[in-house]
Amino acid sequence: MAPIPCPSCGAFLPAQPVRCPACGLPLTGPDAARLWELDQRLAALQVERLQVLDLLRSHGPLSSDAAAAPTAAATSATAADASATAVPGGAPIAPAAHGSLTSAPGPRPEAPAPRRTWTTQQTLLAVGVLLVLVASSIALAVAWFLIGHYGQMVVMGGLTALAALVSFRLSRRGLPSSAEALALVSGGLMLLDVTAARRFGLLGLDSLDPRGYTAGAGLLVAVVLAVLHRRDRRVAAFALLSLTAASIGWAGIVAFAGGAATGAALALLGAVLFGSARLLLPESLGLTRRAASGPASGWAVVGLLAASIGALAAARTGAGASVTGAGLACVALLAVLGAAGALVVRRVVAVRAAQLGSRAAVRADWSRHALTGDWRALSVVAVVATLAVPAAVGSLGLQLGAIGNAALASIVGAAAIGLLAWRPVTHSMGDLWLLGQAGLAPLLLVGVAAAHGADVPTTITLLVVAVVASASAVLRPAWRGASAGTAALALLGAVALASGLGSPTTQVLAVTVLGLLLAGGALARPSRSEEVPVALVAAVALALALLESVSRALPDGIVATTLATIAAVAGATAVLRRPVRPLAEAVAVLSGTAAVWLLGGLASPEIQWVLLALTAALLVALAGWRRGVLDEVVLGVGAALTALATVEVALDRSWPHAAAGACAAYALVAVGYAALPHRRGIVTLAVVGFTSATWIELLDADITRLEAYTLPLALLLLAAGLWSHRELGDRSWLTAGPALSVGLLPSALATAVVDDVPRALVTVTAAVALLAVGAWRRWQALVVVGALAAALVAVTQLGPLTLRAPRYLTLGSLGIALLLVGARYEQSRANARHAVSWLSSMS
Repeated sequence: MAPIPCPSCGAFLPAQPVRCPACGLPLTGPDAARLWELDQRLAALQVERLQVLDLLRSHGPLSSDAAAAPTAAATSATAADASATAVPGGAPIAPAAHGSLTSAPGPRPEAPAPRRTWTTQQTLLAVGVLLVLVASSIALAVAWFLIGHYGQMVVMGGLTALAALVSFRLSRRGLPSSAEALALVSGGLMLLDVTAARRFGLLGLDSLDPRGYTAGAGLLVAVVLAVLHRRDRRVAAFALLSLTAASIGWAGIVAFAGGAATGAALALLGAVLFGSARLLLPESLGLTRRAASGPASGWAVVGLLAASIGALAAARTGAGASVTGAGLACVALLAVLGAAGALVVRRVVAVRAAQLGSRAAVRADWSRHALTGDWRALSVVAVVATLAVPAAVGSLGLQLGAIGNAALASIVGAAAIGLLAWRPVTHSMGDLWLLGQAGLAPLLLVGVAAAHGADVPTTITLLVVAVVASASAVLRPAWRGASAGTAALALLGAVALASGLGSPTTQVLAVTVLGLLLAGGALARPSRSEEVPVALVAAVALALALLESVSRALPDGIVATTLATIAAVAGATAVLRRPVRPLAEAVAVLSGTAAVWLLGGLASPEIQWVLLALTAALLVALAGWRRGVLDEVVLGVGAALTALATVEVALDRSWPHAAAGACAAYALVAVGYAALPHRRGIVTLAVVGFTSATWIELLDADITRLEAYTLPLALLLLAAGLWSHRELGDRSWLTAGPALSVGLLPSALATAVVDDVPRALVTVTAAVALLAVGAWRRWQALVVVGALAAALVAVTQLGPLTLRAPRYLTLGSLGIALLLVGARYEQSRANARHAVSWLSSMS
């Protein structure tokens, strides 16, 4: 939000002011609110007054009849006002005192500007103009050889003059659209006439230089069209075509330029001339004078492009310099364009503020009319000035080479610090623009230094950026957050480049130390604007150090040092910054576990295994301590991953008993943790741990019996389910279903691939017993699992016998079964529904 000036002394006010810090004027209460309303009304009335003045200037002198009507209306309005101010007794009412509630008229609502639409009449007129111009072109091409050159010149000149006269007549009759259309025809024919005159060699014009003829003819046509517009200022087409012809003429002058610098200088001179025309031409020229700001801004853009192209064409990337006179001239033109554009904007805003009463009114007027009239041209000039300064600095850095670019960055940085120290702290847009350009230039030179590809000059440039950003953070408290982040990022780049001149190990350690220092600085500045940007840069530095150490395949000690630093920073962040504690804990757990893994591996496998086991135990203890918050989940997951790493180390070193013991120990810890309130689900980890321990020992003993692996797991699942039956709602599928499925179904399926009669007998016996118990206790899981296991055994055992049985016996049995089912279809359906209902009623 833009700052608001004091209505008394004009000093800028802080956010939510109570009184003016300069003059002490109270700014709260009903009187202050009334004063604010009056200031807004005055600003609106001033803007409306200027619009009415512009409207009167654009209409020009009116006829006597037209002028008499508003005079009479004003006279009658004055009489009505005089009668309204008299009381019935004849005594006039005195006007209210200035500043009272009755003296200030309510603000008139500003009528929205009518939206310009393309009417049917305008469409017809436009098509007519196009057809006339095309027909005239054809006539000019055909009749030229019939009536001679000079006869054609007379005819076309007559048509041009006739179109202008008819346009004036239509304008006086109140037909503006038709008048504008004929004015376009007249102006177009005039441009066509001067073009054809040289094309066909009239009066020896074909011997003239094309550029000189274009310049002279364009300026001559511009003067003629301006005079025509002066005759009737209601016809805007003459003014617009006059400026177009003048621009074409000036383009002919610019064409004489022998290089980019000369072309840019001539383009800027054109901008100055058109801008001077906007200020110095008489009011009688109407729109020709007022619209001259458009070509002025356009030539400013052309000058910017030409100077930028010339400056870049003279530069080359690399360590050496490529300074040329033309390149320096283009750089100088860019600098002049930036400074002159800023001065023009500043001057126009100051004059407009004097007219409207305040800079706030100027900003409001500019924002409402940014795309129309002079404000549009001023917006273009502001953009051109804003782009010209970085273009000048960047192109000069490219021309000076790597060393020269570093020196230029130092000079620009010193100038920026001087401006920060010299300029007072204000919220003026001009000051912000100036300081923004001074701060942007060193950043741009960093990119130029990178394009040169020299590490030392780039490091110097980055250090300059860091110094300027640090000074900005100190001298401009409002910019401290962004400035501190920029300084930290520039310092990171400088340290990375400087340390990269040595070994990769030096670079990684330097970046790691910088990340540690930045993180410490951020943690030491809680709730400050610079905390988050500096912390983010610290995180980037540590991540880059870790990535570099891994990608370069540095020794494990370097990688472990980086990981330990990350773990320490993340742990401190988790302790000191509660909002980001879960994320910081996750980073600390992962990086700390990885660091322990690498550090233990440097000593011996035994120490590595012990350190990982202790780390897992520590994480479990911390999870229990942080029970009830999100930290518990983060630490618990970290403990599980660390335990898995411990087992993996033991298996990798061929220590099966150590791995099994670790699994059993972790399972016991999980059982103890599951005994805590609302933590019964952790018993699942205990089941996994005990099962892993059992399977590791079985594999080490070369035991291949299926039931040796499934039955212990089934027993563990059954024990866990029975222990958690209350939390599971006494549902048979949750309490006993997993255990029964693991204990019976694999053995039942194994009977299909292995001819093992004892297994089949034991499995079907257990399944039938389970089915009976389930039917007795009304437990659905027991019934379904028992029936499914018994059916699987029956199918696997009867299948081979069925295949070896006589075919007539098999087909006959199937036929009899179908007859029985068909005969008892309805009863079978009822029995099936009853069975389903009975099964569904079980728990």
